[in-house]
This record gives sequence, C-alpha cells and structure tokens, in this order.
Amino acid sequence: MTDTASAPATPPASPGTPESRRGAIRLVILLFVGLALVIAACLGLQRWWEGEPYREADPHAVAGRIQDSARSSYDLLARPEMSGLGWRDVHTSVCYYRGMQYLSHYDQPEEGVNSFHTGWATKEPVARADAVTAVARLRERLTADGWSVSSERSGRDFLELRLAHPDTADYFTAEWNGARSPLHVAVGTECVRMTTEWKPDGEG
Repeated sequence: MTDTASAPATPPASPGTPESRRGAIRLVILLFVGLALVIAACLGLQRWWEGEPYREADPHAVAGRIQDSARSSYDLLARPEMSGLGWRDVHTSVCYYRGMQYLSHYDQPEEGVNSFHTGWATKEPVARADAVTAVARLRERLTADGWSVSSERSGRDFLELRLAHPDTADYFTAEWNGARSPLHVAVGTECVRMTTEWKPDGEG
C-alpha cells in the first residue's frame, strides 16, 4: 500500500491582506442585504395586515369643501322650475378596518375614520325636460371645474350623473327618478382619518 502525500493546507489569510478585506466586505454586504430583506418582509406583513392607510384630513376643511360644492350647484340651479330647494346638513358615516385586520374587527368601525356627505333636493317633483336641462348644466360646470364624469345614465324615467374629483376623491351625484321624483344632488368624500375632533356647526 502506497502512502499518498497530503497537500499542504492553505494558510488563512492574514489580517490586512486583500483577501481578508474582501471577505469582510462581503460579510458586511450580506448582513445589510439580510437586514433589508427582514425590514421589507416586516413592512409587507404590516401592510398586508393593516391594508392601505386612509388619507388624513382636517374634518372641518373637508366639510367646508363639500358644502361649497353643494352650494355652488344649488346656486347654479336656483331657477323657477327648481324652486323649493331643500338643504341638508353635513353628516358622517362610519368606516371600517382595512386589510386582513378587518376579519377580527368586521363589525367594529375604526375610530377616528369617517366619510362625509351633504346635498340638497327639490321639495317638489321635477319634469323630465327640466331635469335634463339641470343635469346638463351641472355636468358642464363641474367638468369645467376639474371634475371627471365617472358614470352617466339616461332613460325615460331616470337620469343619473356621477362625477369624481381627481385631487380630493370627492364624489358628486345628481339623480332624478321619474315624473313624481324630485331632483337629488349629493356630494361626499371617501373615508378619511380625521386629524382633529369633528364637531358639526352649532356644537361646542
């Protein structure tokens, strides 16, 4: 049996040599990459759990904005055939948790998050010809002010115009549902996280 000469072991790189420096740099890079992956995974799980965050807004500014939109349409259509307009106050609706956390809070509104809506309606029914004219005037004015038509329907016994504002995501609707129907206008917002407490006008 013939003895085989063992190959000489490669001596470890001495500190300060190019090989040791490259090894240290690779280790640091791997640590940073690993840390970045962990952070990204945690943020992804958080977004998966919480969902897309609600836009933050001052509720009084939001309420004032939709009141202005409703009032400008009110003023635009304040004509004899539209007499008897009935104004509505600003109201809020609850909003719910987003993301997977909704499953554990499906019947529980999220505190501090609300949508806002207001509008007006004629107190008396409106003839179809007058409703067509009114809706056309609203469409012309609002699109000139930057609103975009999201849907529009028309029939013998119904009219519907829906618009959205690209900057605020506010919505505007005008509806008429037949010869015995008033003309309804509604303006509202998507859900927003309120940055201050909401106190309607007249409340302390």
